[in-house]
Amino acid sequence: MHLFTVLAVFFSLAAMWGSTFNSSSLFITPIQDSLGATRAQMVVGVTIKGLGTIIGSFFCAYILKRMQIMRVMRVSGLLLVGSIFALSFVQNIPQYYLVLAFQTIITSIGGYIPLSMIIQRWFEINTSVVMGFAFMGSGFGGMIYNWLGGIWIPDMGWRQTYVIFGIITFAVLFITFSILRPTPYHFNLRPLGAEEDDDAHHESDTQEASIGANIKDELKSIRFWLFLIAIFLTTMITNVLFNNLSPHVIDFGYSLTQASRISSAMMIFLMLGKPVIGYLFEVLGLKGASIICTLSMAIGLISAIFISQSFFVITLIIASGIGFAYGSVSYPAYSHRLFGPKNYAGFSSLLQIVSGAGSIISPLITGALYSRTGSYIVSFSVALVYCVIAIFIWMVALPKRGREPY
Repeated sequence: MHLFTVLAVFFSLAAMWGSTFNSSSLFITPIQDSLGATRAQMVVGVTIKGLGTIIGSFFCAYILKRMQIMRVMRVSGLLLVGSIFALSFVQNIPQYYLVLAFQTIITSIGGYIPLSMIIQRWFEINTSVVMGFAFMGSGFGGMIYNWLGGIWIPDMGWRQTYVIFGIITFAVLFITFSILRPTPYHFNLRPLGAEEDDDAHHESDTQEASIGANIKDELKSIRFWLFLIAIFLTTMITNVLFNNLSPHVIDFGYSLTQASRISSAMMIFLMLGKPVIGYLFEVLGLKGASIICTLSMAIGLISAIFISQSFFVITLIIASGIGFAYGSVSYPAYSHRLFGPKNYAGFSSLLQIVSGAGSIISPLITGALYSRTGSYIVSFSVALVYCVIAIFIWMVALPKRGREPY
């Protein structure tokens, strides 16, 4: 059942993220043409998603404290499927924005945070590694849904494709949520790595551990604010490279086909990078793993700047893939090891809110710099400065391996 739980989380994320975030770029041009919108109006959708992430993350901890975790997942799953169907009926840009905002709010509430809580309740050893393997599902879903969308959109149109995506997503979530349980004790099992006499401590999912930090107390700490700044900066770094990579390489003479192949290869390394990062957090601790991940982002940015030389395509794909995988694995590790299980959902939500703020601000800065220079190189150079600042903060604000509070 431990293996089935990992697989259920894997395919849940594949359905949720594959049908929404990771395949959305396929629909931008056909939706734009169909609704008579401009590219600038479609780009606003990125900002809308960032706002949705903040709103959903803000309410996530509140909802998880008042509803059973599986009920939250099932309600969110149904609403997410409804939002996919709703996208097939939009007739104008305001409707498109509204559905996007609703969809992002739902995925923020019923996505990574509750699923990471389930993984942590099932595994007491190698948690970050297991979470990395489980969270590979979002990248896998991106590949599958992109492949299917590439076939169906030209043949049937984007509206019909969204309808089929909704049906597939509903079927996958129905199966996976039928398998998932919040704790192994629902099957009279123990978390992997738990002691033999540890049953009484984990009898039900309502018996949350009482140890951990409080958000109000942490907000009084300068170190905590530095930590949040680093989270904000790393989101800015990954956002500027992820959202602008294809047009950047095309500007440097690569064809659209070559750009799509580079993006596809990066998606593969994004998927494979998650268990790698999980392993780094287990072996090197929070500080060492965070520094390595940020250095990978820096290598990706340098490679993008010198992308005119074909050698840097390889380093770009590998380093950026690992850098892009950082957020989904690191936030659960930070929330659990730095702040404990008591307010895990609250701290996870706070990190997602800060990350959402970064995803809103980054396109604005990048757009302004591109308008002035006609190139993304300045934006990538500024992001390199962010990397230096983030690494300095990791060195100051994060504990060494073995000295994590929880």
